[in-house]
Amino acid sequence: MTFAEARDVIVAALEAHIGCPVVLSGQISDMPGYPYCYYSVLTPRASGHAFGLKEVAVAEAEGGYLLRRSEPVSATMSFTFCSQNRETDGGYIFGEDEALALAEKANGFFLLDGHNIQTTQGDIVVSNVGSPANRSGFLVEDTVRRYGFDIRIAFVRTDEKKTTTVLVPGNFAGDAHS
Repeated sequence: MTFAEARDVIVAALEAHIGCPVVLSGQISDMPGYPYCYYSVLTPRASGHAFGLKEVAVAEAEGGYLLRRSEPVSATMSFTFCSQNRETDGGYIFGEDEALALAEKANGFFLLDGHNIQTTQGDIVVSNVGSPANRSGFLVEDTVRRYGFDIRIAFVRTDEKKTTTVLVPGNFAGDAHS
């Protein structure tokens, strides 16, 4: 699994859970209406396994071989939930309350429902969930109410390449144990 695959699964699941847009920060696009969430990637890949686990697998479709390298990795993402005081058809909304409620709902998602997300590429485990904190900021005439937290995820990254040669220990030319 790649980080982008893991990220896309997490963003889609969170968006479905909280019921508002979850968008990548720092993009040139129209700002969604309130409330919304934006995320940023703090660390796309952290690993303590320089060489990973290597294995040779039979490629089913082409009758050849695949050299596969896998390693457990982690990544850190930051989520910020935004709202603003405003009038709606249903009454007045306090941005402070709405942003905090969304942050708490999302935090609960990662602590319970989204703690272990299973995909066809492998599992994504949320290994650390930060506490919601105030990230509000003044915007022209009003304050955008923001609450956010960071999560650390763990997954297995796998790289593959086709190969025609398979080296088996003990079968090298000049090997005393051949």
